[in-house]
Amino acid sequence: MRGHHTAIRYPNFVAARSFWVDVMDWRVLQTWPYGELTLAYVSPPAQDDFHLEILAGPGAAPQQVYGDVDASLAASGFNHVCLSVDSVDDTLAVLRARGVDVVNAPFEIDDISARLAFFRDPWGNMFELSERTGHVHP
Repeated sequence: MRGHHTAIRYPNFVAARSFWVDVMDWRVLQTWPYGELTLAYVSPPAQDDFHLEILAGPGAAPQQVYGDVDASLAASGFNHVCLSVDSVDDTLAVLRARGVDVVNAPFEIDDISARLAFFRDPWGNMFELSERTGHVHP
């Protein structure tokens, strides 16, 4: 088995597509209908083997939006999608300039040799930015 995509349910296709394409600069790979929904695979600008699947249309109930990463750990289920970046700080600067909701300041976890930060899409879904800082500890 290999990972292929993560799907996120959105209430509005045009708005979700606009966030991922216009704000985040991702690419639409494919769009198709599914009942009353519109679905699409979107991918980061320089990656072809990871997709985020937009599942959008009527009937989506609002979800819990947490004030910070630690608060989100109290609930079971989906928590976040991790995106690897060369520089957390540079990526956050670009996202802030684009008006993206940054959840927390960067922090480091030595046990996994990573510098991390989180941002939210306009619907409260969290995404982690991860920068490798050295060797992963066994």
